[in-house]
Amino acid sequence: MKHTNHLSTKSYFINRFGKLSTSFMFYQMQDIAWEHAAKLGFGYDNLKEDEQFWVLSRLLVKIDRRPVWGEDFSLETWSRGTDGFYGYRDFNFVDKKGQYIIRATSSWLVLNANTKRIVRLTNFGNFPNYEESVFGENSAKVPSPDSNESLHFTPVLFNEIDINQHFNSGRYLERIIDSYPFAFHEKNELAEFEVNFMKEGLPTDKLAVKMQELQPNKHLCSVVRESDGADLIRARLVWRKR
Repeated sequence: MKHTNHLSTKSYFINRFGKLSTSFMFYQMQDIAWEHAAKLGFGYDNLKEDEQFWVLSRLLVKIDRRPVWGEDFSLETWSRGTDGFYGYRDFNFVDKKGQYIIRATSSWLVLNANTKRIVRLTNFGNFPNYEESVFGENSAKVPSPDSNESLHFTPVLFNEIDINQHFNSGRYLERIIDSYPFAFHEKNELAEFEVNFMKEGLPTDKLAVKMQELQPNKHLCSVVRESDGADLIRARLVWRKR
């Protein structure tokens, strides 16, 4: 069962080029996922009663084009069921001509709020059956970038913490995007990204972005925590010329 929201590209959704920004693209997918999960009976409030919560583990997004300022589009999502541990969910951004302009697949986990252990989704009696993703494959494991560049650590900010008192998933993407200089963004735009969310960031953390260039348009990035050197997020980015 698909769930659809009809949206318009607001002025606060866009980047400096007048197109839907990567972070708001992510936030819209996150928001509709929570909304649909609640309709299916697996939402935030439902899980909170059993001291459980959803966490996004992996995400793969492929961008054909971005909606421009003022453009109307639809965002549709559906649950693809579970393999026991992961709950899978896909997304399509659809323009007024019915063209898929952005597509994504995601993998989620349910954790016990006290033990932080994974809760098997087969314990949920009416969880949907497993189906293949829009890409015919699920989001994969992203390796850690290999770089000897010195890292610049900065404190976590107030607005980067979510309702679970962890670093907001979308803010990791913002930190990575903002780590590139203006000159790079002027010539390149993000065409594809694959993300693994590894560990929870906390309000007391100091974080930095590490980057490895695989090819001129293909990079590996991570957000690193100073206290233990752990990657909190790993991302594979594919850029194209503007």
